[in-house]
Amino acid sequence: MQTALPIVRKEMIVGYRLQTEWSWLIATAFFFGKVGAGLFAVSLFMGYPLGALVGLLIAEVGKGTAHLLYLGRPERFWRVLFRPQTSWISRGLWGMVAMAVFGGIYLILSAAGVTLGTVPNGILMALCYAGALVVMVYDGFVLSASPAIPAWQSALVPVLALFYSLLGGVTLATLLSTLVTSYPPDREPAGYLEVTLIVANLILVAAYVMVMADSAPAARQAVREMVRGSLAFLFLGGAIGVGLLLSLALALYINATGSEAPIIILAVTDMLGHFLVFFILLRIGLYNPVY
Repeated sequence: MQTALPIVRKEMIVGYRLQTEWSWLIATAFFFGKVGAGLFAVSLFMGYPLGALVGLLIAEVGKGTAHLLYLGRPERFWRVLFRPQTSWISRGLWGMVAMAVFGGIYLILSAAGVTLGTVPNGILMALCYAGALVVMVYDGFVLSASPAIPAWQSALVPVLALFYSLLGGVTLATLLSTLVTSYPPDREPAGYLEVTLIVANLILVAAYVMVMADSAPAARQAVREMVRGSLAFLFLGGAIGVGLLLSLALALYINATGSEAPIIILAVTDMLGHFLVFFILLRIGLYNPVY
């Protein structure tokens, strides 16, 4: 039977050492990048330029500002661009550049009423989607490429990033079309997609917990912290209870009744759950103990 070990920071004792470099500011950058790119991609698919503009601003301004605030020497951030062959952070920055450039072209053409031919329009849309896809998933790949932290080293983490991005995008597109009624997307399929994505995220989170519970010692300790330890309230009550289960109940009610009143509450619960999931992922960044 394995002896229980404490979670330590800089104490000179044997235990699961907690990473302290990435916390709420990086979680904020993750959050803005994923929901912004998700809203951008979903709005492109729905033909909703206003949603695409808002998503682009959320991703570029929100995520970019959070990253710059985190950096000790922000004037050197441009150097990250030169390592896309080895660094997911570099690839993510290139994705943000692509989304800003090609998304900006799409928005300018839409505002001017310019219609491209089938092939040029298809190429432009593909480039927009490619940039958004990279921004949606690259945070997950950054985490999963960290072999020293077992709780992050899972192929499910980038998948979670993608599905949470899409869920956030659908939620915000529905909210925006409710608040700004001009040129709204079709809400009925968006409502069914919302429910499908919430259920998919529930399954993915459960799968992640089960995989980590049968993984390395630090990953098992991370699961214990999430399920019955210091993070249980945030994880079970916030990320699962509010972010997924309450959001699911609200989405089902909206689909059944057609009521628009709970959409704002749904957006709040979904965004809260989205932030908490990736904040908790950072907080369970435990290294295996060194004996």
